[in-house]
Amino acid sequence: MSLSVKEQEPKGIGADIFQYKYAYPGETTWKQRAKAISKAIAVAEPDDKKALVEQQIYDAVRSMDLLPGGRIVFGSGRSNYNLLNCYVLNPDDSVESIAKTVSDMYKISCAGGGVGFNFSNIRPKGDDIQNISNSAPGAVSVMKMINEIGDHVRAGKNRRTALIGILDVTHPDLNEFLSVKLDSQQLNNFNISVGITDRFIDAVKADDEWYYTFNNKKYYSYNVEFTNTTSKEVYNLKVVGLNEDDASQRALNFHARTPADEITSIEKEEIKATSIWDYIWKNSVESGDPGIFNVSLTNKKTNVSYFEDLQATNPCGEIPLPSYGNCCLGHVNLANMVDSNGDVDYKRIARTVRVGVRFLDNVLTVNTFPIPECREVGHRSRRIGLGVTGLHYLLIKAGYRYGSNKSLLFIEDLFRRIRDEAYKASVNLAKEKGAFPAFDANLYLKEDFAKSLPTRIKTNIRKFGIRNAVMLTVAPVGTMSMVAGVSTGIEPIFAPMYKRRYRHGTSWKEEIMLDPLFEKYYLEGKDVSHFVGAYDVTPEEHLSVQASIQEYVDSALSKTCNVPNDCTYEDLKDTILSYAEHVKGFTIYRAGSKGNEPLEAVDISNKETLDAHMLNYKRVEITDEERELMDVNCKSGVCEL
Repeated sequence: MSLSVKEQEPKGIGADIFQYKYAYPGETTWKQRAKAISKAIAVAEPDDKKALVEQQIYDAVRSMDLLPGGRIVFGSGRSNYNLLNCYVLNPDDSVESIAKTVSDMYKISCAGGGVGFNFSNIRPKGDDIQNISNSAPGAVSVMKMINEIGDHVRAGKNRRTALIGILDVTHPDLNEFLSVKLDSQQLNNFNISVGITDRFIDAVKADDEWYYTFNNKKYYSYNVEFTNTTSKEVYNLKVVGLNEDDASQRALNFHARTPADEITSIEKEEIKATSIWDYIWKNSVESGDPGIFNVSLTNKKTNVSYFEDLQATNPCGEIPLPSYGNCCLGHVNLANMVDSNGDVDYKRIARTVRVGVRFLDNVLTVNTFPIPECREVGHRSRRIGLGVTGLHYLLIKAGYRYGSNKSLLFIEDLFRRIRDEAYKASVNLAKEKGAFPAFDANLYLKEDFAKSLPTRIKTNIRKFGIRNAVMLTVAPVGTMSMVAGVSTGIEPIFAPMYKRRYRHGTSWKEEIMLDPLFEKYYLEGKDVSHFVGAYDVTPEEHLSVQASIQEYVDSALSKTCNVPNDCTYEDLKDTILSYAEHVKGFTIYRAGSKGNEPLEAVDISNKETLDAHMLNYKRVEITDEERELMDVNCKSGVCEL
């Protein structure tokens, strides 16, 4: 069975987004953009292959079987333009390094790239600097400075700044880091994640004591009691310090309310790993931040540990990167790979994967990098990020409920096929163009992920090399999924039916909206029982889908575990811990935790209610005012892909 390849054009809001965000001046169709993309990216090919590859790219993009990352769609055909979505910068503990990080971040952001940071090398707040007592501003202070730079980028009418800040669970500034996002006005350009390790997870399971460390020094928690000598008011605060004297000085320097305040008692506290773990996730459920980034699993289940240390991710978390690493994104549109009978066209998937690997490798070659270090690191590994979108639409068309046991078996087989096809394609590219510069067959094939590959692929890697050190990921695919009119990434649809609130002039309006595929099925009288929304899927189902895919993906996945507004941390506690060792990172989003939301799911379990809503349903044309708010953002409202 083979599905016909047909040309597609964006429809509805997807057409509006395409015209507003991606179309080159004078372009009116996706066909024109597809032609510009294929021509610009095929430049990397030798003359005898250029025409053929250009046609292959055009066919894949024109049909929307392959959806390039947003930067590629926007920038292809524009001179000297950055085509990559995101980068990573890891500042060291020096004025020179921090200053360069700020400068590099500004250049990258102005070029349309998001930036991820690991701030764990920054000296804790209150530490001595060059024998000046209690002078270090700390990791959060550096983050606030970078956040302000992001505001300047936005004010300059550049792309909205997308940042992620990561801090290791051992860092003494962790409490301040975790609490800062409880105030939605602070670090408004940042998502945040906590870098966890196997040692920390083991300590949580064993309910062991935990120590903060920096530069091989242990830091302890102290409960400090202050008394005002005039009013006799007594209050308490917690301080992290090297010893009691250090903690006392920090408390006086940073926390005393008036000169009349004095310390009346100070007591060392035992820090339990469980208390830190609980605080992380209570904050996450409350505010949507932080997520977790499993540093141990990331550096174990990869192909690059012999020459790269992965300590941070891009802003959406799907690609762990070294300092100055970058992510080059494209997506196989799975919604196109199934016919009306539910039959999946695996040959079409394989063809699209092959084109996608070659396409993204070419993007690395033709890209204009915003700073030279990013070019050097990008070409060292030739890392690409081929992912998917439209997974839920594929599951629906094939008759699977998202997260069911049958869907998990199907998903595992699907992503195993994608993995194998991508690696075969990269080996074939190595035959033509050479392996990535840091390739060493013996060391590469000892890496945990490479060892999981089929024997034949490993044999060919040893014989011919491989073009791309890492090549698979799953991004959120927000706006590009809307352009294509499919479900986003590997996420379930928001809801089959939902209320959409939007500003109209000085007032707010509310309209009933339908997921396009649900509308089609319902009007055709098809079974809609397997349609579920993000909040219908249980946390266990969300995370089981992620874990099933992670096994076959050499980078990581962008995945959000959506939970209802009345969900508490206690409801999630056991589930979160059980999956923490099996995924490289994940986030929790509780409905309403970011305040008022424009979308609200409608309960359609009752057919009479559904039919009544259908009578009132109408499609809403997007207004000019709304065009300014058309960014599709992640949970913190900053990451536009």
